[in-house]
Amino acid sequence: MPNLEKNSKIREKRKQTLLRRKSQEAKTFELKLDKSKISKTKLAILNRLFLEAKWFTNYIIANGIFNFKPHADYKVKTVPVKVGDAFQEREIQVLSSQMKQALIKRLQDNVRGLAELKKKGVKVGKIKFVKAVHSIPLMQYGVTYWVKKDNIIHIQGIGNFKVSGLDQIPENAELSSANLVERNGDYYLYVTCFVPKEDKHENEKAIGIDLGVKNQITFSNGVKIQYSVPMSKRLRRLYHFFSRAKPGSKNREKLLLKIKREFDKQNNKKRDIINKVVHFVTTNYSHVVFQDDDIRSWQKLFGEKIYETSIGGI
Repeated sequence: MPNLEKNSKIREKRKQTLLRRKSQEAKTFELKLDKSKISKTKLAILNRLFLEAKWFTNYIIANGIFNFKPHADYKVKTVPVKVGDAFQEREIQVLSSQMKQALIKRLQDNVRGLAELKKKGVKVGKIKFVKAVHSIPLMQYGVTYWVKKDNIIHIQGIGNFKVSGLDQIPENAELSSANLVERNGDYYLYVTCFVPKEDKHENEKAIGIDLGVKNQITFSNGVKIQYSVPMSKRLRRLYHFFSRAKPGSKNREKLLLKIKREFDKQNNKKRDIINKVVHFVTTNYSHVVFQDDDIRSWQKLFGEKIYETSIGGI
């Protein structure tokens, strides 16, 4: 009887959630962990977390992705790791049970996605062993992570972290799942929230967009937009030193990390421009017409000009 009552409560809660979702829309917000406020001990734990995620992911792949059940096979405490030609047992110390469940589920969803693509005639391969894991799903707000107070996020099994970007999230937002991401030595939390749907007053204004190389965007009303974010002098200089660094050396690894960070800065600038253009168009026009241009072919012909604009992102 107690189990029946528990199942009934769970079903009722799901119904209420589904009803609530009909009047909500999902949005994702990027929060950045303030690395200057993270101790060396916590940084070591974060590095260990992503390392254990790689071990556990490869363990699942090696033993058959669908041989694991997310709600049952998450209590694994040790996994075999290949070191040279032999295998050694490694202890899972930081990766929590819910994180393990999420990694199993993500791999299974990936396989299902590949199967659907194969049905449509797309040539697909199989899931391969990974060299690194750069994102860990945090499935449940209030369990795997939660907002403790202003600018402080708590992550299960690791502790508190100061973050920037919490002020983006509206007060009426309902926090859901998140992804802890490692990118070029920095750490981010991508939080999915559900917010009330906005009443968008439909207007019947329409506009056409033509993408180009000389003028990146030409609107049908005659307005033209030109922009570019050229490769920085710092990035060119880093490439110069990288080409002369000894392969396999620590100096070469450090230079590669700096290059990746510089690319991130460049891409963020281009993404910001694209977001502003798209926001302007979707806010002011209800119908947008554009030609499906083959940007990849443009890349082969014009190379750097296309790279400096990333117009394909529009």
